[in-house]
Amino acid sequence: MTVPPPINNGGVARFLALVRDAIRDALAVVMPVECAGCHALDRALCGECARNLVAAPTVHSTPRHVRVYAALRYEGPVRRVLLAFKNNHRTDQARALSQVLLPALLRAIGEMAGGESAQSTVQIVAVPSSKRAFRLRGYHPMSLVLRAASIRHSPVLRVTKATTSQKSLSALERATNVQGAFVATRRLGGERFIVVDDVLTTGATIDEALRAISAAGGVVIAAATIGFTPRTGASRDNASGEGYGKEKGAQ
Repeated sequence: MTVPPPINNGGVARFLALVRDAIRDALAVVMPVECAGCHALDRALCGECARNLVAAPTVHSTPRHVRVYAALRYEGPVRRVLLAFKNNHRTDQARALSQVLLPALLRAIGEMAGGESAQSTVQIVAVPSSKRAFRLRGYHPMSLVLRAASIRHSPVLRVTKATTSQKSLSALERATNVQGAFVATRRLGGERFIVVDDVLTTGATIDEALRAISAAGGVVIAAATIGFTPRTGASRDNASGEGYGKEKGAQ
């Protein structure tokens, strides 16, 4: 019996990659799938689209001066993958999106919360979904992303009113549309939070989260998002144009 030569780390990595590809190819036969970013067959997320989902966090600000750490520009494959995840039940993208969000969130913690040693004193709060949105989707998008990243979040906000689609609204109209949309579920007594949302467009949604948390005595120190809309000189909010209580766009 011939003993094979030892495999170095690079060889192990290549071998495991081949095994993963073989498993994916076998699954594609019995469970056909297409890439959420480009519709290429046989991969939930193809290599090219995955390479476009490597986070490069940048810093932005909302009208109420919340510092927002956004992982990527909301365009191309990033936009298509996120919309497929939110609107087309592509929950298989939660893991990939969690790996996009995580660097932005860690940077927010590092710069605004006093570093990793201060993580235990800061809570993560996801922008909430309405009950109607949950019934339509069957899941809360940002909760699913955070779970995929093994990040616990505090359910301290809930939706209190239905809003219209944000898609065609101006920045001022967006702010008016979401005003009073959230309320804290309890008194927050000086607790510190980082707000997490999917996409930053005008900043109206994050500012509404700030208002609700502040009204309950909490403090928002920063926000983190998966994407931001590439609008020069503008703050940003929900680029998918989704509202909080309508079928087309309940968050």
